[in-house]
Amino acid sequence: MIRPLVLALALVSFATAQTGANHPDFLSAVRCGDCHSAAESANALWNGTGDDVSPYTLWRASLKANAFRDPFWRAQVSFEVHTQPDRRAEIEGLCITCHAPIAHHRARHAGARADSIEALLGDELAQEGVSCTVCHQARPDGLGTPATYGGALDVRPDGVIWGPFADPSGGPMIGQTGYTPLHGPHVRDAGLCGSCHVLKTSHAPGQAAFPEQTPFLEWRNSRYSDPVSGAAKTCQECHMPAQPPMKIARNPGGFDFNIPQRDDPRGHAFVGGNAFMLDLMRRNHKELGMKAPGELLKRAARASRQFLATKTATLAIEDAEFVEGTLAFGVRVTNETGHKLPTGLPARRAWLRVLVRRGADVLFSSGAFGEDGRLAGATDELGFPHHDVIEDPSQVQVYELIAHDAAGAPTTELTRMAVRAKDNRLLPHGWREDGPDAADTAPVGLGDDVDFEAGQDVVRYRVKVGAGEGTVSIVAWFLYQPVPPAWVAAMRGVDTEECKRFVRMYDGADKTPDTLALTVKILE
Repeated sequence: MIRPLVLALALVSFATAQTGANHPDFLSAVRCGDCHSAAESANALWNGTGDDVSPYTLWRASLKANAFRDPFWRAQVSFEVHTQPDRRAEIEGLCITCHAPIAHHRARHAGARADSIEALLGDELAQEGVSCTVCHQARPDGLGTPATYGGALDVRPDGVIWGPFADPSGGPMIGQTGYTPLHGPHVRDAGLCGSCHVLKTSHAPGQAAFPEQTPFLEWRNSRYSDPVSGAAKTCQECHMPAQPPMKIARNPGGFDFNIPQRDDPRGHAFVGGNAFMLDLMRRNHKELGMKAPGELLKRAARASRQFLATKTATLAIEDAEFVEGTLAFGVRVTNETGHKLPTGLPARRAWLRVLVRRGADVLFSSGAFGEDGRLAGATDELGFPHHDVIEDPSQVQVYELIAHDAAGAPTTELTRMAVRAKDNRLLPHGWREDGPDAADTAPVGLGDDVDFEAGQDVVRYRVKVGAGEGTVSIVAWFLYQPVPPAWVAAMRGVDTEECKRFVRMYDGADKTPDTLALTVKILE
């Protein structure tokens, strides 16, 4: 008798809501989860191996859901406000736009501006980060154009929820929330992601904008944005894993709606390059006020590491030969992503770890790292040049963006960045010098490296091995670090609670880099 009673109550609720329910501008993701989470007594939103792949469950353990709670972001903002107190409202308002977009758009609808993080600390809705009713209320107008960059989505308080499937069953959503679902194929448009993943900052009024992050522009100037290339993929197709056909909602009472299955639903896991932060937040769960259970955060970190290890890069050792006591070989690293590698926040870096042995004896080692995350022997973590040829163990090929401020000094402050002094991050396949936005995405600081090409780079190694007998092995790793020590070092000693908190959490974290690719070659 329980299910009929629940059904009756649900129908009464549905009928009552339909007769005059008012919708709020935004709704908590918890309310969306009433229907878009899995339930033990419903078949909807479980995959074939019994895993909960519902939008709400996957989202709540993602960096999107935790964009406001992210302690690195909070520390970075407080650091920059600490050094530029007269720019507090400007800096915090800029960052709130994409890290607390509900607060941003709610203020915009009221003709105001959300420019204080402190004012949002008690606002549960604002702290939901990139929540359901931000992305799914965004209209298609201007997507993929400068009009919507920097988080300037056209989000309107008109009670419409856009979804990717045609002919949505509107009654349940209207009854439960007051929102009306409509078919909006634009939610699978890369331009929706591009709104926040194109951000330009200015170090001073009237000065040229600095391309702080440009994943969408990098993608647009690649084969992955070309529908005739045979390789076209949107952001969503890579970062939102495909799921089997299923019903995409269930009744709040815990049983299945009489709705059709949908083909190609996408998992709202948003897998990507920040498993390190997911682990750090899980280990500091209570202090950070995390809403997702620790097991979900662990699962999300595992999924991101699996993604990093299988979908981002490949390595190959080429043309290995001995010439008069020297072993010469090339290491080719290929970018398999749809943007630069690494991409996004300028903090992120990747590098080649190369080890040459004869038997158990180490002949050459480049790119080793310590428990503190620093590269072995490095005296200046922001001073690695680009290399075409490496002959000394102290030389390391680090793929990264290094920015200088207006005075020409390296900086980790996003709002002081004025020029790209080095940007040798791997380009995506199909990138062209005459392609769109090339001025903002072109490599910088390559010197005369002629084999740094769209989609790949080859680094030539010259290792003195001398005379000797026995098998020589070459092992190469492509390693990745989303939060390098230099960015944390800049915060040490900064007297803000956010900086002190993050430095403490970082020092207690496992700073082992993620392995994107690995290859081995044995020479007899």
